[in-house]
Amino acid sequence: MASSTGAYQGTRHKLVLSFDVGTTFSGVSYSILDPGRVPQIQGVTRSSDHTGTVCKIPTVVYYDNSGKVCAAGAEALRDGINLEAEENGWVKAEWFKLHLRPRAGGKELLDSEIPPLPPKKTVVEVFADFLRYLLECTAQFIQESHLNGKKLWASNKHNLYFVLPHPNGWGGREQALMRRASILAGLIPDTPSVNARVSFVTEGEASLHFAIQHNFHDMLVSGTF
Repeated sequence: MASSTGAYQGTRHKLVLSFDVGTTFSGVSYSILDPGRVPQIQGVTRSSDHTGTVCKIPTVVYYDNSGKVCAAGAEALRDGINLEAEENGWVKAEWFKLHLRPRAGGKELLDSEIPPLPPKKTVVEVFADFLRYLLECTAQFIQESHLNGKKLWASNKHNLYFVLPHPNGWGGREQALMRRASILAGLIPDTPSVNARVSFVTEGEASLHFAIQHNFHDMLVSGTF
């Protein structure tokens, strides 16, 4: 559990969730912001099906022929899932984050090297389905892990704040697609006044904040972080 460098200066209670969607694994952390108190950053340490490993959720989604999600996260890698998927004609979506990447630049993967998206699914739709799954994991974890967790979630679930990390070099186009996925996933409503509840941070910035919070001065100076 990590603390920030000072007390929260805001005037309103907030629940902030960070969904770090990685190419192969994802992670979720959250913080309860209370005015005048030092926030604590906590991790979601299990998935909604209780099979996920600590802080690491596989970035995988299975779809049936109609485009319905059949399995996601840790459940999508459980024993026997490949046989079940084959018998039912499910399609596996993985590495889908790479379909969001900028198309300009030097060393980038070719489209042929990235697993294709499921039929009739856009990258925004797949991203949204996975964000929805992460939200379900977070809701269940907070309600089960906190004293008065159900009350905590009920009082904040319609006014959540989200932080979405992304690779260095991603900009307005990629952020717009991620924001659209957030709306499609039901994280926030599609209204301009609410869009501010989703913010973005580069992985480099996130790493720097992590280092500062954990007093990794020597690592920063030596360049080993």
